[in-house]
Amino acid sequence: MTIKYYLGIQSYANHDCGASIVKYNTKSKKIDYVCISEERLIRKKYPYTFPIHSINYCMEHFKLKNLNRINYIISDWIKIKRWLRSGPSYNYSMFDYFKEKFNFPQKKIIQIDHHLAHAASVYYTSKFKESAILIVDGLGSDLETTTFYMGQNNKIKEIKKYKDHGIGTAYGAVTNHILNLGTGGEGKTMGLAPYGKKYKNQIKIKVKLNGIKNDFSEFMKRNPLSDTLNQINPNLRPNPIKVKHRYCKNKNHLSKYFSGVAYDIQDTAEKVMSHLGKEIYKDTKSKNICIAGGVALNSVANKKLLDKSKFKNIFVFPACSDAGIPFGAALWGLFNFEKNVKKHQVNFDNAYTGRNYSNESILEILKKFKINYSKADEKLIAKYISQGKVIGRCAGKSEYGPRALGNRSILADARNPKMRNYLNKNVKHREMFRPFAPVILEEKNSEYFDLKQPSPYMLLVAKSHKAKLIPSAIHVDNTARVQTVNTKQNLNLYNIIKNFYKLTGVPVILNTSFNDAGEPMVESPLDSLICFLQTKIDCLILNDFMIEKKNIKKLSIKNILNYRKNLISGKERKIIRNLMKPLSMKEFKIKKKLYTKEAIFFAIKNSKNKLKNLFSNLKNKKILLVGSNDHTIIICKMFKKYFKNLDLSFYNLPNKNDFLKVKNKPNLKKISNLNKINSYDKIIISSFEFQRDIVDFISEKVNKDKIFQIYDNSSRSLMDSFLIKNIHTKKRIYKFGTQTKII
Repeated sequence: MTIKYYLGIQSYANHDCGASIVKYNTKSKKIDYVCISEERLIRKKYPYTFPIHSINYCMEHFKLKNLNRINYIISDWIKIKRWLRSGPSYNYSMFDYFKEKFNFPQKKIIQIDHHLAHAASVYYTSKFKESAILIVDGLGSDLETTTFYMGQNNKIKEIKKYKDHGIGTAYGAVTNHILNLGTGGEGKTMGLAPYGKKYKNQIKIKVKLNGIKNDFSEFMKRNPLSDTLNQINPNLRPNPIKVKHRYCKNKNHLSKYFSGVAYDIQDTAEKVMSHLGKEIYKDTKSKNICIAGGVALNSVANKKLLDKSKFKNIFVFPACSDAGIPFGAALWGLFNFEKNVKKHQVNFDNAYTGRNYSNESILEILKKFKINYSKADEKLIAKYISQGKVIGRCAGKSEYGPRALGNRSILADARNPKMRNYLNKNVKHREMFRPFAPVILEEKNSEYFDLKQPSPYMLLVAKSHKAKLIPSAIHVDNTARVQTVNTKQNLNLYNIIKNFYKLTGVPVILNTSFNDAGEPMVESPLDSLICFLQTKIDCLILNDFMIEKKNIKKLSIKNILNYRKNLISGKERKIIRNLMKPLSMKEFKIKKKLYTKEAIFFAIKNSKNKLKNLFSNLKNKKILLVGSNDHTIIICKMFKKYFKNLDLSFYNLPNKNDFLKVKNKPNLKKISNLNKINSYDKIIISSFEFQRDIVDFISEKVNKDKIFQIYDNSSRSLMDSFLIKNIHTKKRIYKFGTQTKII
């Protein structure tokens, strides 16, 4: 077969789910590709669903009628299902049901490490022959948070990885549980941070930086942080970090406390990324670095890493979050299953990986809703922007990743000092502290910004030399998340800015994503029309057509929304018939019970069973529990009946704070040191948060066969299980300066 297709998807319900197909011609060696996120197509942000629309979108791009033409499906993996750990459990189980019913041979579905998929996405799209590869995110396949790779000779080699609590986990916890900015709100935290410089030290973050290890365990005390507690009773939702918890009810709230918190975690992120940059350089000695993973969206930290390390060149993949996993997985499949494929054959000069909608399809929509239009060109668009009009542009192929790069963008005049507040209030309907990005002609970049290389994907932040000329594109700290553009990347956008430059003498315009608050970025002309009608955008550009708000007669937005809804649902039914074996809700309900039972077992019951079996088989044996006092007390309370014939001792690790006040503590033999640790028959690691740390600590002192670890990557803490069963209160159980009482 001359033409081969590699389909990349996520293996479990992901907030950034999507699909990508890489096409490879074995004769001409030509590589083509298409990528899209599911949220763009179903118009629901963070959908946690099986990406059937994305798969169909990619297949339509290459005119594939069914899955028989696909050679391999590549996805990432998780060791054990973690449905109860995050995301809607219904969607998690529905995802697995869909995957089982997928009309494709299971043996041709290949799974790879989550971080490896990230690494493939950034290395194979970079221009570097060899490069260090840094992956930093919240969680990978096996709870890893940071991984070092080396890309060389078209291959990716793992150097080292760190598991458990990294900067991604900590940043997400602060965003969600202190700032209350929700899923995907990390960008808001980054935007709020500069306001808090003078109010810093609101939270004390003690991070241990040791090589690849950036340990936030002390900061992220789990007890009694529990998703399960929250699911059972929302009133029990605790604050995961030991600070006074207050909700940010006002969107525009800029109190000392919240801005200070944002500054603290952002400052920590920058320090961690700079440190990791120095460490991976020691391991690779490369002059180039590729960065991916959710933390790579932190453009400020990326620039700090570049400035403070010995790397000369940096490349950050535009879809560096989990949205990029499908493309990375598909590329990995191509380079591992095909012989003699070279990196340079992947021609990735821009992030426009989606569909280009035809003028005919646009005209069909305009005629259907009787919308007046006129012809538009770059000169007219530039003129309108210079006159203060807000332009919504949907033209050419859609962008991959969370950044709008001109083709699904709202464009405005950065010279107007009132434009930022106007856009935030009247168009984007979002927090007033949120900044906007400047898009600048690449050749003028150094005149306006302290940036020595192009930044085509808006993933580097730099100081501005001419902030007064473009005040609405400059943040409060005199920085901007810069997008540079040249003729090769986007000729039409380049020409718009070029014409604006001729009119105004300023080669910069303001750019933000084309969407309303809480919505995904627009994908189609219909999406763009709806957003245009619901906001105070003055003009809508659809390829070569211009629609002006003043020329639009009253339209029923409700009718247009219903029309789109019916289009999506109708298409979904057709896609399911094409891609899936027959589905049954009755069968799914049965499966869901089994899935949930399995998830609960691995999350909660498995750890209990492991300990029960261990204690049952250790009669008259010397046992030592090494860990935290809290956790050990819980074990004693849960497994008291098994302790009659056990010689049980306990060593409390220093510097591990106790969070529980417990009445009637069990009478355990406490030892003051570990000098005689080898005299014990079994060493039980009595900690959830610090399990790996403790293993590393004692493994040099004792035979590893004696060490017993309670938890794997799917487990919850036994403390969670105990608290769920024993706490009965309508009050919040975790406040600053107090401890949880176990009766």
